[in-house]
Amino acid sequence: MQIKLTDAQVTRIRRPVKGRGGFQSLLRRVQSQIRNNVLTATPGDIEKLRRYSSQYGDGGFQGRLL
Repeated sequence: MQIKLTDAQVTRIRRPVKGRGGFQSLLRRVQSQIRNNVLTATPGDIEKLRRYSSQYGDGGFQGRLL
């Protein structure tokens, strides 16, 4: 699946990631899948992005997806 992102979205997603948790690993993978403001993600990645952004509170990393 390809998702067109705005410059602001790309900037937010590409901020440095610290830590080794599941969400941090997902963010690193998503960062590597962005080319020319287009995110190419698997259905599994999309499902995880939805789950992490809606079910785990609104911490610092989760806020990158809103």
